[in-house]
Amino acid sequence: MADNPKGKGYGLHVDHGKVSVNLTSNWANDAIRLETVETLKAGQWHHVSVTYTGSRMAEGVRVYINGRPAEVAVHLDTLYRPFRNDGPVINPLRIGSGWGPERRFRGLIDDVRVYARILKPEELAALAQGAPLNGLAAKPAAQRDEIEILQLRWYFLEKKAPPEIRDAWNQLISLRQEHEKLERSFPTVMVMDERSEPKDTFLLIRGAYDSRGEKVAAGVPAVLPPLPPSAPNNRLGFAQWLVHPQNPLTARVMINRLWQMLFGVGLVKTAEDFGLQGEWPSHPELLDWLATEFVRTGWDLKAILRLIVDSATYRQSSKATPELLQRDPENRLLARGPRFRLPAEMLRDQALFAAGLLVEKRGGPSVKPYQPAGVWEDLTMDDVSYNQGQGPDLYRRSLYTFWKRTVAPPLIANFDSAMRESCVVRETRTNTPLQALNLMNDVTFLEAARFIGQRMMTEGGSEASSRLRHGFRRVTGRTPTPAEVQVLLENFQYHLDYFEENAGKVSTFLSQGESASNTALTARELAAYAAVASLLLNLDETVTKQ
Repeated sequence: MADNPKGKGYGLHVDHGKVSVNLTSNWANDAIRLETVETLKAGQWHHVSVTYTGSRMAEGVRVYINGRPAEVAVHLDTLYRPFRNDGPVINPLRIGSGWGPERRFRGLIDDVRVYARILKPEELAALAQGAPLNGLAAKPAAQRDEIEILQLRWYFLEKKAPPEIRDAWNQLISLRQEHEKLERSFPTVMVMDERSEPKDTFLLIRGAYDSRGEKVAAGVPAVLPPLPPSAPNNRLGFAQWLVHPQNPLTARVMINRLWQMLFGVGLVKTAEDFGLQGEWPSHPELLDWLATEFVRTGWDLKAILRLIVDSATYRQSSKATPELLQRDPENRLLARGPRFRLPAEMLRDQALFAAGLLVEKRGGPSVKPYQPAGVWEDLTMDDVSYNQGQGPDLYRRSLYTFWKRTVAPPLIANFDSAMRESCVVRETRTNTPLQALNLMNDVTFLEAARFIGQRMMTEGGSEASSRLRHGFRRVTGRTPTPAEVQVLLENFQYHLDYFEENAGKVSTFLSQGESASNTALTARELAAYAAVASLLLNLDETVTKQ
């Protein structure tokens, strides 16, 4: 068995007569290790085959001895990460080596073969027999076993059958291989199953695990409606109870979180606590009506969101008088429209959208956008590096950003996103200088500013004032006032003069990000417009929902 604590790889070894298999990822204990129960006899040739489906579980490994499936004992089944995970492949394959010279395999190895597909058991049995085809053909048909019959049939279909039959056979093999490849590409999902006999559960006296009190059974809170009459008393019945029209809790919690997303604070401020310790709803009747409407419309999220955003309450102005701020600083009385800083993910997505860079493709694996170099290496002990994505992966919605549990994406973490170390349904919002520095210097926002500048020049007309108005509207969603246009013109002229005096900084500023600049545009002028766009992306009006 190959001992490979640093670097993923495969190992096959015969130790004390038993066939051992080891599959190791980039972590020492992240591996599959198993060995056969059967012991090989010394002084004899044996045909040993191992197949691996690519699964992260030991059941994906099969060992065959002389063409027969071998019983195996699994010693380690903790391959949590797939082999395609980042990191060096130090030992891709070892046969007969590992665990030091004293345990190295001593014997003869002959005719080693590696296949690019998983051979079927009957194919492995045929390989183990190794009988020549001429001998099988000369053997009376009645004396041939099943494997010998299959060998002759395969040879006929591949070599001697009429062309149309050979073509059909090759097409069948190709389709089977594609089918197997497709099945292996499906992601695995952990599922749970009910025990045939429920485990006894007891109240623990003073919390001591060995001091049992009264026996208890599964159930729902007595203050809420009971399980539906036809529902089983298990997880399935609980799921049916959660979405039952007579259950007031689920719909109310969901409506409260949607309201919190749109208004910044829920009708029940303590969105994480609807119990006796939570806050009383500011508008109980409104919460009840929206919850019943949500259930009545078939739990239609789009419909209920449209209902809320089309309301006069949501479409109010966000402006507030000093008196109103004094009386109702959190807008719990809904006397004005919502106003709060956008969540971290929306800030990034908004900048990419205004720049025309946002890739709105749905679904697919996580992507790795821009991130400062060395963050993973400095904060983890594992030999794993952050391999930045390329092309469209850099501009996917933040929803698809790869998230390492112990190292949150710095941009998102800087803007108060939940760290995912615990369940959080109400994020805090802070206002720090580091956030402003992030918006002004992060490569994502500098690249977005460059593209907004390009759009000003190519879509905003020929005059500087019309171009700046176009950029302002793209970023803020409204037309600037004459006074605001004047400020933008002065800022544009300042940067135009600056880049004329510091020509060497133009290319540095325009080279931020992986996408190329529009070479048909004047570089100095583009840099000035990009600098104005960076200012627009830093406006309080831009980063605030109002």
